[in-house]
Amino acid sequence: MGELNMHRAAGTKPNFSDIARRHGLDRHTVAKYWREGAEVEDRRSERESAFERVRPVVEAKAQLPGMTKRAVYELLAHRYGDPPLPGYGAFTAWCRRQGIAFGRAAAPEAHPRFETPPGRQLQFDWKEGMRLVDAEGELHEFSVFTATLGYSRRHVFIPTRSRTTDDLLACLLATFRTLGGAPEELVTDNMSAVVAFEGGRRRRSERVERFAREAGCRLVLCRPRSPETKGKDESANRFLSRLSAYAGEFAGWEGLLECVARVERRSNEEPNGTTGVPPAALFMREKEALRPIGNMRLLESMVGDVSVQTVPPTMLVRAAGREWSVPRRCIGRRVTVVAMPGGQVRVRMGGEEVAVHDAAEAAGPIVYREEHYMEALDGKRWADGDIRAAARANLDLLDALGGGGGE
Repeated sequence: MGELNMHRAAGTKPNFSDIARRHGLDRHTVAKYWREGAEVEDRRSERESAFERVRPVVEAKAQLPGMTKRAVYELLAHRYGDPPLPGYGAFTAWCRRQGIAFGRAAAPEAHPRFETPPGRQLQFDWKEGMRLVDAEGELHEFSVFTATLGYSRRHVFIPTRSRTTDDLLACLLATFRTLGGAPEELVTDNMSAVVAFEGGRRRRSERVERFAREAGCRLVLCRPRSPETKGKDESANRFLSRLSAYAGEFAGWEGLLECVARVERRSNEEPNGTTGVPPAALFMREKEALRPIGNMRLLESMVGDVSVQTVPPTMLVRAAGREWSVPRRCIGRRVTVVAMPGGQVRVRMGGEEVAVHDAAEAAGPIVYREEHYMEALDGKRWADGDIRAAARANLDLLDALGGGGGE
């Protein structure tokens, strides 16, 4: 019993398109057979065998890069169509049954995973355009400098308000301090802090090149638009996406720094997807292979004018002819103050960067960050109530008197 007769006996309506496809017929032909009480005839073998006479042509054309079935069929119909060949559907079915593949494109470019021995390579970049609102509703727009050791995948994350060459050198120096040494190679892409394009050609920053050289490192630029060549650091972005969970949950810039530090810590505690081992564990081996930092004072001087000071109760340090605020917890502690060529003032206590000021954003001889001033007022009887409002009022008064103001 034929297929259509089986449907008639069962009282069901067949799928004309499905039957037509399987028998190499047009669906309208199958519908006609159904209406007339006839049965379908499987003519696939007869129809498809007609292409055997042009098999050598088909196989030869199919090997050409980018070639399509449609293009070959149109060629056959034009040059070998006497007697006429079956339709395009029959041609594709015949090619499929004969295992003839078309348009073998060039093999996709391989991006093998490159493993490096301990101490060989540090990949770095910026995670740009980040925005988070703190617990007071203030919007913080920032970037995060990310650095990743090639062997252990040990991460270092440093938030910055800008991405200048000053920022970059300060972050690299802080990274060396955090890691306790320097790698053989510094690998990055064509970020503007490192590379300028002139006439379509790349020109490296002499300042960055010299800094890398004095640190004992070789600066390596990966190919443009090829982030896979430093994919270990690109993976840092997956961890930094966790910062979005802290929206509305932190207090000011200091609180944001704590959130980033927490994410960095977790990124080094969780097993890496490639090695299966936490980066912090592998770092114990890689740390021994890092090179000594060498002349730290020279590197600091290349970053900016350096001084070491003890923080007074005013919470102010001196640099570039002005005074700059630091957090309250720095009072009585020794800090390193770096006045950078681009106008930034960066303050470190131990291995931690505790304050960053931008001369372009502040006026006057005394510059307080609002969060630092709020810390200074906390606990003062005359500042009971809204401390933020009191801080702003006093900073405005200080500014009006010509003594400086807030950032």
